[in-house]
Amino acid sequence: MGKRFIKKLIYLILPVIIILIIDFLYIFSHYNDKATKNADCAVIFGAAVWKDDIPSHALYDRTMEAGKLYRNNLVSCIVMSGGPSTYGAHEVDVMEKILIQERIPKDALIKDLNGLNTLATLRNLDKSKSYILVSNDFHLARINILAWRIGLDEFTTHKSTYYNGRYIKESYFFSREIVGVIYYLFFMDKFHL
Repeated sequence: MGKRFIKKLIYLILPVIIILIIDFLYIFSHYNDKATKNADCAVIFGAAVWKDDIPSHALYDRTMEAGKLYRNNLVSCIVMSGGPSTYGAHEVDVMEKILIQERIPKDALIKDLNGLNTLATLRNLDKSKSYILVSNDFHLARINILAWRIGLDEFTTHKSTYYNGRYIKESYFFSREIVGVIYYLFFMDKFHL
C-alpha cells in the first residue's frame, strides 16, 4: 500500500507543482513591462488610501508613473480608476489631487469611480481606444490575462516605479497574484463572463 499511495500522491501533486511553476514564471515575465509606443490613455489601477487621504505607496507609485507617461507624451489622457476609500476620499480623488500637483491638466484626466477591482477597471474602458495599463510589476500578469480575456485589443502594460522602496507586504501581494492568475485563466468564464 505504501508505494501505490506515494505513486498516486505524486500523480496528484505533480500537475499542481507544474502549474504553480508556470504561473510563477509567467508573473515574473511581466516584471519589466514598459510602454515604448504611444497610446490614447494611461490607466491607473486603484489601490488603498490611508487615513487623512494619504495615498498608499502603491497608489502613489502608479499615479506618479501615469503622470510621467503623460509628460513624456506617450499618452494624451489618464484614466483614474478606483473605488471608495475605507478612511476618507475616493481613490480617484486622491489620484486627481496628486496629478494636479504634478501639473497634469485637469482636462486630461478621466474619472472611473466604479473601478472597484482590476476586472471592473478593464471592463469600464472604451474599447475603441488604446491604453497603457499602469500598475505594480507583480500585478501586470493578471492585468494582461484579464485584458486578453475581455477582448481589449489595443493595450500594453507598464510597471510603476517604487518611489518609496519595495512594499513590506509584497510577498502577500505576489501570492495573491499567483492565485489570481490561475483563477482568471481557468475559472473566469464560469463566474465572471
